[in-house]
Amino acid sequence: MFTSVYRAIVVAQSASAASRILMHVSDRQLADMGISKDTFVAEAVARVKAEFAAKDKAKADESVRGMIANLTNPNLVGAV
Repeated sequence: MFTSVYRAIVVAQSASAASRILMHVSDRQLADMGISKDTFVAEAVARVKAEFAAKDKAKADESVRGMIANLTNPNLVGAV
């Protein structure tokens, strides 16, 4: 529960920060960087969500590795 609330706040803050950045950057500067003003905020939010997804995947992978390590008897590894 706390994690989902935290993540919602982080996503909202990233959208807010991206919007504030757009107020201070000209269209020409954005074009020079290859960024579209129309999609800048959505792309910033998507990057944050992708970071959260990557962290969740890494945590799940580590959990599976730990579970397998606990199920494997070290005395029998390589005995097959």
